[in-house]
Amino acid sequence: METLAEGLKVVFFGILMFSLIVVVHEAGHFTAARLFGLRVKEFMLGLPGPNVGFTFKGTKFGVTPILLGGYALIAGEGGGKPNSHLASAFSYLASHGSLTEEEVREAEGALGYDLEEALDVLDAWGTVKRLKQKGRSVYAMPAADGAAEGAPRPVADPEAHIAAEHRLTFGAAPWYQRIVILVAGAAFNLVFAVIVITAVQMAVGTQVPTTTIETVVEGSPAAAAGLGSGDAIVSLDGVAVDSWEGFTVLMGERAPGQEATLVVRPAGSEGTRELTVVFAEGEGRALLGVTTHLEQAPVFLLDALGTSVGYIGMVAGAIVQLFNPATFSDVVSQSASVVGVSFIARDAAEAGFLPFIYIAAALSISIGLMNLLPLPPLDGGKIVVETIERITRRSIPVRAVNTVSVMALALLVMLFVFVTGQDVQRYIIGG
Repeated sequence: METLAEGLKVVFFGILMFSLIVVVHEAGHFTAARLFGLRVKEFMLGLPGPNVGFTFKGTKFGVTPILLGGYALIAGEGGGKPNSHLASAFSYLASHGSLTEEEVREAEGALGYDLEEALDVLDAWGTVKRLKQKGRSVYAMPAADGAAEGAPRPVADPEAHIAAEHRLTFGAAPWYQRIVILVAGAAFNLVFAVIVITAVQMAVGTQVPTTTIETVVEGSPAAAAGLGSGDAIVSLDGVAVDSWEGFTVLMGERAPGQEATLVVRPAGSEGTRELTVVFAEGEGRALLGVTTHLEQAPVFLLDALGTSVGYIGMVAGAIVQLFNPATFSDVVSQSASVVGVSFIARDAAEAGFLPFIYIAAALSISIGLMNLLPLPPLDGGKIVVETIERITRRSIPVRAVNTVSVMALALLVMLFVFVTGQDVQRYIIGG
């Protein structure tokens, strides 16, 4: 069992790691939306709810009390479809500055349309604000052009204003822009991972095995032949050895009990000496009984990039195996939940900054690719919906999307609960 202090460290570093990855992911959506000229209402760290922060260029940046995830709220995303009453509703609110729920309902009879629905669309666009005051909703004009929030103001051309506001929304963007925005989150995760893994690999370098012996196992054929630490292997049965990999290939051609001639250069010597060894049995193959000395070597840019891209391919392969009944249980048993990742994050942070950021990069790959799965709650599912609507030129009923979303979410929750139980057994009950 973990002590309270260690448990708090697990929670802290788990939140820190997930927050970093979520910020990277949401920064992708945010950046793409802003590049296309759309309004991003909020960029928050944490689940939707009460928040604190600051507003910059029309976007409120901040945090919410529940630091599990984060979001970039693009105007009109997930709702806010235009209707013919938006200009009238905006003009009515502008003339009053703010309206309570009761005042909205009272006005609907005289106006002859659903004013609350129209104002909710404008709130989704960021054109007006829906606030909570003393437990009730209040619709208010935003602060703009010298006018304070909630203050009445004249509107010269409501129709033109609403048309301009609509152009800032997710739904008004061309199809390809919406797809780019949805893909951008995962793309940022992958780019972040490639940059970090490449940089860490180049900074740390790698350990390369040499032909110099590091240790000799007591009672092994090497010990019996007189090999010692620091001796360098020159040849085996007359075949020159210029790398450890080459030596292992030659060893693979030998059989247990076979006698061989080994030429070595003793530690600190310029000359060589010849030894006779008789290989022992070792897991069905010839065994010498030595370990190799490792030397630090630099990793060059292209090699580091290759490793980074290789990680992406490896994670993608593991995700694909989740859909194969023959490999599903193996993949799940090797997976980590929020609990497991938090323990790993704590251990990595205690080892140093580089191990921590390296693990964050690896996790960023998983989260980025998982978000592209074609399930409606995820970005991949939204891409599927957008694409189907583009091809058919018809909107998929919200009820149908919600039904599929609930079913997919239920499966994800079941998987989450199972993997979490696994990690509780591993890290908490099992210590």
